[in-house]
Amino acid sequence: MGKREDNAKQTRAKLLDTADRLIVKDGYERVSVDSIVKASGIAKGTFYNYFKRKEDLIFELSKHRFANLIGSRDTGNQDAVTSISAYLEEFMTVIANSKIELARQWVRYVSASDANKDKWQLDVDSLERFIQQLIREDKLSAKTPHYVLAETLLTQMYGIILSWCIDPKAIDPIQRTQQFCTQQLELLVNPYQ
Repeated sequence: MGKREDNAKQTRAKLLDTADRLIVKDGYERVSVDSIVKASGIAKGTFYNYFKRKEDLIFELSKHRFANLIGSRDTGNQDAVTSISAYLEEFMTVIANSKIELARQWVRYVSASDANKDKWQLDVDSLERFIQQLIREDKLSAKTPHYVLAETLLTQMYGIILSWCIDPKAIDPIQRTQQFCTQQLELLVNPYQ
């Protein structure tokens, strides 16, 4: 990789890191492109070389946080229920580790932005690919409705996130995810094992 590509990668990473820090500190709505470029020491025009708008940067932050989930996963000797449970728990751990304020900002962003379809689709596609991997590994039958199953499971995860944002003292998102996996996941997956 040449110097130009290295500099471009560093600039992009700096914009993402700065935006992440500012959003956690000030909230999504209070962070502007101007505040991001000022805090990062990067020209405003340069920002637009990497992102069309602030929402695109937020989407990239989300993809970065979930990078480990997006790729192929080693399921070892685990059955489908255990593998999917581990995936969902890791998904929720990423959310929980981001803390409640950032989760609330994310909920506002996803629910109020045109980019919400992109985030939803990224999450569904990632889980669907994982379910398809389980099908290729013969841990699930070829008749498994992989897209519908991915949508159903993510609907539950998004519901847990929203519930946590509403009442963080009563809802532990990781614990709720584990409860869902223990009590309901097997019922959803068993017909396809």
